[in-house]
Amino acid sequence: MTTLRRTISVGIVCELLLALAAISPSLAQTSPEPKFATSEEAEGFRGKSFLLVGDDTAAVVRGLDWSKDRSITLPFWLGTGPATPSALVPKEGKYYVISEAYIRRSLGANEWLIRAGSSLQKPDAVLVTEKTHYKTTGVILPTIVQFIGTRTMTRSDGSSLEVPVLHEVSLPMTWTKGTTPTLYAHYSIKAGYPNK
Repeated sequence: MTTLRRTISVGIVCELLLALAAISPSLAQTSPEPKFATSEEAEGFRGKSFLLVGDDTAAVVRGLDWSKDRSITLPFWLGTGPATPSALVPKEGKYYVISEAYIRRSLGANEWLIRAGSSLQKPDAVLVTEKTHYKTTGVILPTIVQFIGTRTMTRSDGSSLEVPVLHEVSLPMTWTKGTTPTLYAHYSIKAGYPNK
């Protein structure tokens, strides 16, 4: 009797596993990876501000004069550190949205040392700006950037470190909820780049 029960239990478990295996491909199909914007679509935001529409897995970006049913999707910048999942490791030349990045200090000219990445880790990166001049440190409003490679930097102890270099594409996101909170870095837009 015990052997019969054990055999029946094993049979039921096997049937459940087979049923789950048959269902799992259809479950995977119900939540496809987002289709990210092309380079041309991302370049359409060069020198312009944008709206960020609520999504915490990918950046849903809308032009300031776009209708509510029009948007593009870009990946968030998660950094190049070991905690970044292999499928999400950034590729040179691709476009990303930095969100909740923090300016540590100016590197001179149009370059800023920032902390940017996933919520688990925010390693250093260099942000190169052409249009935006940051007047203070603080959190950067979400901005579309292009990852152009890495640069070797020297730490205070003399050791070297490879850091990603991000080029500003868009102006910072337009804040639509009243006064911009004080935690965000103050900036100005250089002449010749209207905020539209």
